[in-house]
Amino acid sequence: MSATGIELRHQREIEHFNKVYREESLSDPLVLSRADEQRYAQPPRSTIFSKEYCYYLAGDLHGKRVLEIACGNGTDTSLLALRGAHVCAYDISPEAVALTKKRAEANGLGDRVEVQTCGDLNEAFPGQTFDIIIGFAALHHLPLEGLGEQLAQRLNPGGVAVFQEPVVNSQWLDRLRRLIPYRVVEITEDEEPLNDVAIAELAKPFASIERREFECISRIYPMIPFRWGRRLLFRLDRILMTVPLLRRFASVVCFGLRKA
Repeated sequence: MSATGIELRHQREIEHFNKVYREESLSDPLVLSRADEQRYAQPPRSTIFSKEYCYYLAGDLHGKRVLEIACGNGTDTSLLALRGAHVCAYDISPEAVALTKKRAEANGLGDRVEVQTCGDLNEAFPGQTFDIIIGFAALHHLPLEGLGEQLAQRLNPGGVAVFQEPVVNSQWLDRLRRLIPYRVVEITEDEEPLNDVAIAELAKPFASIERREFECISRIYPMIPFRWGRRLLFRLDRILMTVPLLRRFASVVCFGLRKA
């Protein structure tokens, strides 16, 4: 993509997410719930939920320096800091960055959180390296060419880059899902889900990758009114995703890239 194309893409993303987080800030309670604090403290490897698995991959955060890509509303920024990390968080949206800082201060974590408004990994906290880089639904908004090398350069030796991303490895299933009259999140015009080829390219500069697929049939969980019914869907997916041939039908993938 040309420099002009990237700049136009950034402007569209800024306008969209400024609106999203400006509206969210009007009703957001800011303070983390006790349930979330406990849920992401030490999730097991066998968890049925993708975000919990990302926190498992991140490991012990005490004393670690963490770079968060596309911090959004800052919930994960505060959760990471609550687990003992010093978090440098950035986002292309000034409204998102302001909300992230506000949330950290509301939870007494302001001294563990630094924020920056930018849309380029190379511009974020220049000259600094990190023990962990993390992003939740972040990479599919970014140009992927050369991104693996950039991530590796920003990590300390032995560091890990952890991501939760939408994934499409079955085009016909993706077309079928688009017919379902709901969206888990609003989709912007520039984002493009990852696939196995893109993930393999990202992993090339790293010593190892650990990954798991999530959300095949459980993708319809917002349509299920009962909590037990939703959990049943995720448990069924946990079983289905143990079958290699079925993993290509997942809609979310979590992976950790380990630097030598």
